[in-house]
Amino acid sequence: MDPIWLVLLLPVAAGSGWIAARYRNAAPGKDASGPPATTAYFKSLNFLLTEQHDKALDVLVQALEEHDEDLEIQLALGGLFRRRGEIERATQLHQGLIARAGLSPEHKGQVLYELANDYYKAGLLDRSENLLLEAAGRKELLEPSLHLLVQIYESEKEWKSAIGVASRLDKLTGGDLRVVIAQYHCELAERELSAGNYPLAQAEIAEALVLDPSCARARILEGRLQALSGNHLDAVGSWSGLVGDHPEMLCEVVHLVKSSSSALGKLALFRGFLDRAIAATGDERLKLILVDHLAASGSEQEAEKVLLKLVNEEASLPALHRLLQFRELDTADSQISADYRLLCQVTGKSLSDRSGYECRFCGFQGRSLHWQCPGCRSWNTTSARPFSAILN
Repeated sequence: MDPIWLVLLLPVAAGSGWIAARYRNAAPGKDASGPPATTAYFKSLNFLLTEQHDKALDVLVQALEEHDEDLEIQLALGGLFRRRGEIERATQLHQGLIARAGLSPEHKGQVLYELANDYYKAGLLDRSENLLLEAAGRKELLEPSLHLLVQIYESEKEWKSAIGVASRLDKLTGGDLRVVIAQYHCELAERELSAGNYPLAQAEIAEALVLDPSCARARILEGRLQALSGNHLDAVGSWSGLVGDHPEMLCEVVHLVKSSSSALGKLALFRGFLDRAIAATGDERLKLILVDHLAASGSEQEAEKVLLKLVNEEASLPALHRLLQFRELDTADSQISADYRLLCQVTGKSLSDRSGYECRFCGFQGRSLHWQCPGCRSWNTTSARPFSAILN
C-alpha cells in the first residue's frame, strides 16, 4: 500500500470528523467541546510512522464510517482500496454510495465511474461497460469513460467497438489516435484473412492505410493478401517497400518473400531482396538467412565466407554457432566432429536462452512479435533485439 494516501487522508478525516461533530453536537449559544476525530487522527498517524500501514488504514476507515457525509473522502477511500487490490471492499463501498438517497446527478456519475473501475479490475467487463456508457453521459466524465471503454474493447477483442470509441475520443481530445485505430483495422483484416473473406480484408487494410499511410503492419497484410490471391510479384513488391520505410520489419517478411519467389520460380528475386535488405539494415539475422540460402543453393564455400566474416568482424555468436555446424559436417575425424558438436551445443544453449523481441516502453520480452505489447498494452512498440538470431 502507498502510505502517501494515508498521509493525505488522515488530516482530511480528522478535519471532516470534527466539523461534522461540531454541527451535530453544538448547542445554541455554546461552542463544541473539541474535535472528536483527533484521537483517531493521532492513533492512525502513530501506526503510519511505525510502518503499520494496514492498522493505520483500519483506524482511518472506522473514523470515516462514523463521519461519512463527505462523498469525496469516500471516493478517495474506495480508490485506495482498489489500489491495494481490495476490489470487493471498494465495490461494496461504491455500491453503498449509489444507494444513498438524494445523491445528485453529478455525484452519481462520479460513483458510477468509480464502480465501473472496480468491475474492470475484477474482470467483470460487461458490468463495467454498462456503467461507463451511463457515466459517459456527463461531460466531465466523458473522456476518462471513453479511455476505459477502449481498454475494455481491446481486452474483449471487439475491434469495431474499439474503432468507434477511439474515433470519438480522438475527436474529443485532439490526440493522434489514428495510428492505434489503424491497428484495430489490421486486427479485423487478420480476422477476415483467416476466414478467407479477402474483399473484406482488403477493405480493412485500405482503411488502415488511410489512417496511417506508413503502417508497416498494413503493408505486410497487403502483401499477404496479394500472395493468397496468387499475385506473388505484387506481394514481393509490397514487402520490398519496407526496405525504405520500415527496415526493422524486413526480418518479419523475409520468409514470405522467399515463399512467393519460389512460387514464381524466381529465387533470384529473393536473393535481390536479401541483398537490398542487408545493405539497408546490416541485420545479422538477414545475413544468416543469406547463409542458409547460399548453402541450399550449393554455394557452401561462399556461405562459409560470410560466416567467417561475421565471426571475425562482428564477433557474432549466432554466426559462430552456424559455422560450427558447418565444420562438424565437413570433418571426417570422429573426435573433431564430437568437439564441434559439443561447442555447438554450448553456443546453441546460449542463444536459446535469449528472447527475440522486446518492448521499448516496458521492456517486455518474448519470442514472437506482438503488435500490442502484452506487458504495457502499447501498440507497435515491440521490435527484434539485435542479438537475437534465427536458428533452424
